[in-house]
Amino acid sequence: MARFDVYRLADGAFVIDCQADFLDEISTRFVAPLLPPGDAPPPNGHLNPGFEIEGEPLVMVTQFATAVRTTELRQRVASLDHEHLRITRAIDVLTGSA
Repeated sequence: MARFDVYRLADGAFVIDCQADFLDEISTRFVAPLLPPGDAPPPNGHLNPGFEIEGEPLVMVTQFATAVRTTELRQRVASLDHEHLRITRAIDVLTGSA
């Protein structure tokens, strides 16, 4: 598992792994959902960046971030490592670090 990897969960939902890689030994990962724009709340500036995964536009709904067991992250579908600045900024906005 790597930070900024995108996974498809068993129910078909997409999540992005936002957890630091050095915490691999714990059995959970901090993830944020990636939702179709029509299913996401209205975008809020840097809090909700948009991406394209498998040809589908998706919005990072940072305010819905949660922890999931690593066993739920079975199907890696993409890496958004090249978007690390936008993803990190969204988390910083949520936590007040920005």
